[in-house]
Amino acid sequence: MPPARDWFYGVRTFAASMIALYIALLMQMPRPYWAMATVYIVSSPFLGPTSSKALYRAVGTFIGAAAAVLFVPMFVQSPYVLVVVIALWTGTLLFLSLHLRTANNYALMLAGYTLPLIALPVVNNPLGVWDVAESRTEEIFLGIAVAAVVGAMFWPRRLAPVFNDSVSKWFTDASTYSLRFLSRNVQPEEVSALRASMVATFNSLELMIGQLPHEGSRPQTVRNTKELRGRMIHLLPVVDALDDALYALERRTPELVDKFAPLLTATTEWLEHKDADLDRWQTLKDQLEALQPAPEALDDRKQLLFSNAIYRLGEWIDLWQDCRSLQYAIQCESQDSWRAVYRHWRLGRLSPFLDRGLMLYSAASTVTAIIVASVLWILLGWTDGGSAVILAAVACSFFASMDDPAPQIYRFFFWTAMSVVFASLYLFLVLPNLHDFPMLVLAFAVPFICVGTLTVKPQFYLGMLLTLVNTSSFISIQGAYDADFLSFANSNLAGPMGLLFAFIWTLIARPFGAELAAKRLTRFSWRDIVGLSEPATLSEHRLLGIKMLDRLMQHLPRLAMTGQDSGVALREVRVALNLLDLLAHTPRVLGVPQVLLRQVVAEVGEYFKACLKAGERLQAPSPLLMTLDRTRRALSGASDDETRRHLLHALSGLRLALLPGVEFVGAAEPEEPLPHGIDGAPL
Repeated sequence: MPPARDWFYGVRTFAASMIALYIALLMQMPRPYWAMATVYIVSSPFLGPTSSKALYRAVGTFIGAAAAVLFVPMFVQSPYVLVVVIALWTGTLLFLSLHLRTANNYALMLAGYTLPLIALPVVNNPLGVWDVAESRTEEIFLGIAVAAVVGAMFWPRRLAPVFNDSVSKWFTDASTYSLRFLSRNVQPEEVSALRASMVATFNSLELMIGQLPHEGSRPQTVRNTKELRGRMIHLLPVVDALDDALYALERRTPELVDKFAPLLTATTEWLEHKDADLDRWQTLKDQLEALQPAPEALDDRKQLLFSNAIYRLGEWIDLWQDCRSLQYAIQCESQDSWRAVYRHWRLGRLSPFLDRGLMLYSAASTVTAIIVASVLWILLGWTDGGSAVILAAVACSFFASMDDPAPQIYRFFFWTAMSVVFASLYLFLVLPNLHDFPMLVLAFAVPFICVGTLTVKPQFYLGMLLTLVNTSSFISIQGAYDADFLSFANSNLAGPMGLLFAFIWTLIARPFGAELAAKRLTRFSWRDIVGLSEPATLSEHRLLGIKMLDRLMQHLPRLAMTGQDSGVALREVRVALNLLDLLAHTPRVLGVPQVLLRQVVAEVGEYFKACLKAGERLQAPSPLLMTLDRTRRALSGASDDETRRHLLHALSGLRLALLPGVEFVGAAEPEEPLPHGIDGAPL
């Protein structure tokens, strides 16, 4: 059974829908059911999403209605031209909306399919387009206003506590994940599950952060949420780099493992305290600094391994301290300026990665679907066939961002077909026996409240919302009862037919699913690494690195869905991040060391060019590995101690990312086989 607060939401939303319907009937609006349906579309259990969706639905409806008023009179004499204009409008705004990953994308997508919603029903009466556009805008604005007011006045719930709960869940998973690596007790199945859970939580935070300002969250709190998300994205590659450093230390220098063990013990104890105490953090950092080898000792390969492990552990400690302090600031809604301790140049405002090729293909398939459906409608001469085109456009737009939209479109079809059945039962069995508005409210109350309550649950949301919205629309409540079965069947069966067409079209046009998306993301990572090896400014290189981090959060779920090793994607990101470290510090050294550092970057680029050409991950070439070792030796006394240390750690991290478990090998030493068997794995 749903909890009491979900029932409150169901009652509140039903009451708002009845208020909107009553006002629309009182004002004698031509289609009062649009106001009723809009309440369910806009409403959310939380104040922020309700406010944001209300705003963006108002904007999208106005833009789409204005486009209908502009285009219909202009092209109505040429129906095929009008169809192409409508399809291009919908596809263009859909393509633009896919560039936005927060709630504001709804405005553009809605503006796209509002044009066919208004234009297609009036193609036989183009002079009525203004009346239809005006009435739809008024009725939708009415539904928006009622939903927003009722949602704010009765049992409002803020999204901020839900955001904090999601953050707490991420910290629980991240703590366990980190603890497994610190305690050297890594179980692949458990780690994979924790990684997947962390990524899923991380991806859910972006939409919530965009909605927090709509419920009155203060600017500093919103800034802190963005800072926290920017640091969360770093945790996986940082932990992976630490694991490789410790693995290499255990294999190559077992005599130094006992010296490092107290650091891991102290770090584990600090992690379990679950606070952001700066004194504890500083004490731990002092322990790390005390064990850091002297600069001259780094010429010894074993001491460099030890130093690199300390450096990677220090990175994780600083990052975790920042995450904890930001969590505390967000929970307390502190308005003080937050200061970081993990001051790495890679951090900054996240730049979203967008696969514009797939986005363009999705928009183009939607455009083509609308054109084909419209041509079939015109050739068949079906008077009410415009509804089929409308719902085909809506379904293709709604799920365009998904790798495999066909299952969701089929759900859309199923629940829309069920709504036709429910609406017919109401229209021909229930409504003829009702004679006033209170009786209408009573007739709707039980089923609409129960179904509305279930929309709170994510697993029921789509089906239940479609049932409510479509049933409300198909009943087509007017001021007086006037129902004809043949007219009802003819007009309302067109919608499911359009969705069935959209489902079949999607199966044909987009059969590839997550596999293709995962392959493309892999190749994008390789191309960006190649881009890092080409001439550009450091800021341009950094932008590539930031986009790679964002892409990682899109890549990992797809790799998990297709049964591939997600650790490979982490290694490629680490290759890029270590290259960026080299690019940042290379200008500070001169002569032969600088030439060799640039050669390392160039050879890494050539290696990934070869991977792109072959279409699979190749084994790192021996000349590259030897260049890494020559560069390490050439850095002896080549610059100031701090720069040299950074460069050596970057070289060591790069080597470990390319060949996990293998450290610098001298020219006379044999190469070791790869421990994880990842090279040569197909895309």
